[in-house]
Amino acid sequence: MSSRPNPVGSWSEYFASMIDKPLHPILKRLEPFLPEKGEALELGAGVGHGVVFLVDRGLTVTAVDAEPQACKILRERARSATVVESRFEDVDLPENRFDVVVAGFSLFFLTAADMADFWPKLISSMKSGCLFAGEFLGMRDDWVAEGYLGHPEDEIRNLFGGFEILSWEEAERDGKTSMGTDKYWHVYHVVAKFIAQRTI
Repeated sequence: MSSRPNPVGSWSEYFASMIDKPLHPILKRLEPFLPEKGEALELGAGVGHGVVFLVDRGLTVTAVDAEPQACKILRERARSATVVESRFEDVDLPENRFDVVVAGFSLFFLTAADMADFWPKLISSMKSGCLFAGEFLGMRDDWVAEGYLGHPEDEIRNLFGGFEILSWEEAERDGKTSMGTDKYWHVYHVVAKFIAQRTI
C-alpha cells in the first residue's frame, strides 16, 4: 500500500481487524477465470487473504505492501510468495510478466498524478490474457471527500480500454468500515481480462 495514512485508524489496528475476515467476494468472482499456473501480483496485499488464495490455486505470487507489519504477516502466512516491502507505485514492474493482478482496495491510496504514471506501467507488466481484479472508489464515497482518489464511472471504464470486462459491480450504500466506523460506500468492483495484442 501507499505511505498515505489509513483512513480508519492505525495500520496495526486495521490488520488486527482484518485477520479473521472472510475472503472478499471479488476473488470468488475471479476464481472461475484463473489459469492453472502462472504468475500473480497483488498490490496492497495487507494480511494476505488474497495471497494465500492465489498460492493455494497454484500461482506464483509477488505480494507488495508498504507496511512492515503487513509484510511480516505475509511472510508467515504464505512462505512461497515473494514479499516486497514498498509503495507499489515505486516497485519496478517487469514488462509482459503477470497472468493475474489483484488490487483490492489499494489503488485509491495513490494520488491522481501517481495513478496516471502507475496505471500504464501496470498494464505493461501484464501478459495478453492477464486477469485483473480490484476496486475503485466512486466520487460519492466518504473517503474521496477526505482526499483519497476517486473516479467517475466513465473514467474507470476508460482505464479498461483493451480489456474484456468479466464482472462489473457498482456498490453504493451506508455501511461500516472493517473497524466498525460508519461510512458511506461508493465502490466499483471490477474483474477484467487484458486482451490488447502486443507486437513481438
